[in-house]
Amino acid sequence: MNAKRICIVTIAGLLVFSGCAKEVVEEAPTPDVVTMEPVVEEAPEIEEELPVMEPEEEFITEIPPATIEIPETPAQDVELGLHPDSALFRYMIRPDDWLSKIALKEYGDPRVWRRIYEWNRETIGGNPNLIYPYHELDLFKPEYEVTEQIVDFIVHEVQPGENLWSIAVKEYADGKAWSILFWDNEELLNANSGMLKPGMRLQVRMQIWSER
Repeated sequence: MNAKRICIVTIAGLLVFSGCAKEVVEEAPTPDVVTMEPVVEEAPEIEEELPVMEPEEEFITEIPPATIEIPETPAQDVELGLHPDSALFRYMIRPDDWLSKIALKEYGDPRVWRRIYEWNRETIGGNPNLIYPYHELDLFKPEYEVTEQIVDFIVHEVQPGENLWSIAVKEYADGKAWSILFWDNEELLNANSGMLKPGMRLQVRMQIWSER
């Protein structure tokens, strides 16, 4: 019995001790962790003087008006394909022609129109922009480039009521070509005081634009 009491007392004592220990031992409080943020010092503003930029000067380039010199010397003539031994040929103006277009077509350079105008100033008159279709101009080219212009004619007998305009419409499909009829029959017309009479026999070109 005594042994049992000792064991019970011992067990009871252990339980009491463990209970006390349980009460005595308390968990240590967790310290608050304070995070220290780094202090960022603002750099003092440094006022920097910027160089004063002067405005750039404006450069205005004027384009001089085009000037075309009319060649006067043989050397300049050669540069433009016009040689001292050039030969004359007659160029008939087409309805859609103007001088620079003729210069480009015949010489490969539209600037030669001034030269063409000098050759034909009396025929053209004071306005180089005013040229008439079916009129002829004098042009000059190296002799080896000029071939003989052969013109074939047929005869048109003038009928009552006809005039050069109506004949040009009939033969050339363009009344403005009456000037061709006039120049090709100038002697006959002048012999009749410029009058066109029935029965007169006029020369009419079979082909207006001759192939060279």
